[in-house]
Amino acid sequence: MERAEAMSSFAEYVLGIKDKLNHGGLRTGAEKPVPYGLRIDVEDGGTTVPVTLYEGKKGFSAVVAGKAGPLKETVEGLLRGAPPVGNTVGKPYGFEDLTGYEAGWIGTDESGKGDVFGPLVVAAVAVKPDTVAALTGIGVKDCKQLSDKKAGELAGQIRRICAGQYQELLLLPERYNSLYAAMKSEGKNLNHLMAWAHARVLEDVLEKVPCRFAIADQFADVRFVESRLMARGRAIVLVQKPRAEQNIAVAAASVLARDAFLRNLALLSQRFGLELPKGAGSQVNEAIPRFVAAHGKAALKEVAKIHFKTFEGVL
Repeated sequence: MERAEAMSSFAEYVLGIKDKLNHGGLRTGAEKPVPYGLRIDVEDGGTTVPVTLYEGKKGFSAVVAGKAGPLKETVEGLLRGAPPVGNTVGKPYGFEDLTGYEAGWIGTDESGKGDVFGPLVVAAVAVKPDTVAALTGIGVKDCKQLSDKKAGELAGQIRRICAGQYQELLLLPERYNSLYAAMKSEGKNLNHLMAWAHARVLEDVLEKVPCRFAIADQFADVRFVESRLMARGRAIVLVQKPRAEQNIAVAAASVLARDAFLRNLALLSQRFGLELPKGAGSQVNEAIPRFVAAHGKAALKEVAKIHFKTFEGVL
């Protein structure tokens, strides 16, 4: 009985640690039993840090292994009860050195940029103190830390919580390819197209929700987005930082963008009668000749971003 009670207590300890890490914006992955404990992989994008939880005579303990770096520091800080690295207590990520944002702000993010098939979707979400609490309460986080199914579920809730305070820009492949070609003819690149899209959704939300602050992931020179803003956008403070998905508004935008990308990729697959895979790997390379055999090369521009190197020698 004593052993059973101890195991139950250790199980509760494990759940508490996982909950703390998840609420800190990290994802807990594979688990492996080890002598006197359990090892859990903690992930943030492409980086993984192993955390081993031990059950000993003196109680429970956690050991963070892996190479030194931002993720390890963040995990150690969370387990000590400190805020994640780069945050200040009570202040959202990106606004640590700012004041005046408390009334609300806007976050933008995109999905589909690295996917050969399907659209590019850019979303913007405006948040206020009440919506921040609600979004945090339902578990909103960077879409890369969520399954496709979970992203879809959360997207519906975000749209309800933030009704009238978000915008989604859908660039289906034909429109995307046309815009990319126009940018390229002017000596510009994909980053200029991305900047235009982020600026547009930001301006659209500003028409609905007057706001003084916004935050976006920094994917290029900060001047790219700033140069695309119009009068409303130029009047706000725009923060551009790496890993901006740590901010709840950007995380919410990432979920909306991912959900819209997945839904429209599925619609394209249904329309052409072929499964169009996500990403840019071997499955995509195998799908392209099948699509061409069924619909011809000219139709690729209707389902894919044809500037990818994948299409060299195909078109």
